[in-house]
Amino acid sequence: MPSMATIGARGSGTADSSTADVPFAERVCLALITQKVSHGWALGSLLAPDGEVGRIWSLSRPLTYRAIDGLVDKGLITRRGHAAGRGRDRVILAPTPGGRRAARRWLDEPVQHLRDVRTELLVKLHLRARIGLDNEPLLAVQRQIFAPAIEVLTSSDVDDDLVDVWRRESARAVRRFLDHALYPSSDAIATKPEIQLSARNQLHSVITKVRHGEVMSTVNAVLGDGQPLTAAITKDAATDLDLAPGDSVVVIIKSTEVIVAKESLVGEQRQ
Repeated sequence: MPSMATIGARGSGTADSSTADVPFAERVCLALITQKVSHGWALGSLLAPDGEVGRIWSLSRPLTYRAIDGLVDKGLITRRGHAAGRGRDRVILAPTPGGRRAARRWLDEPVQHLRDVRTELLVKLHLRARIGLDNEPLLAVQRQIFAPAIEVLTSSDVDDDLVDVWRRESARAVRRFLDHALYPSSDAIATKPEIQLSARNQLHSVITKVRHGEVMSTVNAVLGDGQPLTAAITKDAATDLDLAPGDSVVVIIKSTEVIVAKESLVGEQRQ
C-alpha cells in the first residue's frame, strides 16, 4: 500500500514519484466510495457523460471497473460481499482507513497548473460540496498559488502570438473564476454603466501593452489616430480592471495624473 504522502493531485507537485501509482480516475472513484457510493454500477452512473460528476469529467464503465481493481490492489478499498442481485456491479465497495485518509488529503490539495482547473479542481470542488466541505479555504490557497503565474501571463503585448494570447486569456478566465467562486456576486448582470467624471480630458483608447511590477503596472494604450499614451497605475488596480491588450478603455488625464477607466458588464460585489 502506498504512503499517504503519495496520494496527491496529478501534476500538483505535492506528491513524490510514486504518485503515478494512483491515477486521477482512481482518486475520483476513491473519493466517491468514501461518500457511500457503494458499488460499481452507481459509480459508473455518476461518471457517465450525463452523470452528476461526468458533466465535469467522465469515465467509461470499463475504465471505472479498472479503477476499482486498482484501488483494491493498492489496499485503498475492499470488496465486502454482494448486494441483492447478481453481477460484478453489485459487489459492495468500502474504503479502508488508509483510503479515507488518502481521499480527504487529495480533496484538500490545490492543483498547481492552470490547465488543471477545468477538470481536477472542478471535480474536487464538486466532490467537496457533496459532503458539505467548505470550499473557501481551498479556493483561497488556490488563488494564492496561481497569483505569480497569472501575473506573468497577464503581462502582455499586443504583438503576442496566438499561443501567448491563449495563455493570457486562459489565465484571466481562471482569475475571474476563482474571484467569482470566492466572492459570488449577488447582483444580476448589469447593463453598461455610464461613467461621469469631473475630469474633462477623457480619451477613448485601446490597450497595447501591460507590464506588471512589484507594486505598479505600466499600461500602454493608443488613441484612434495612433498617438501612444502611457499610464502608471497600481498593480492591484490593473488586476481589478483585468486589463489586457485589445481592451477598450478611457484614459483620464487630470493635472499630472493619468487614470484608466474600463466599462464592465458585470457588477462584482466582494464580501
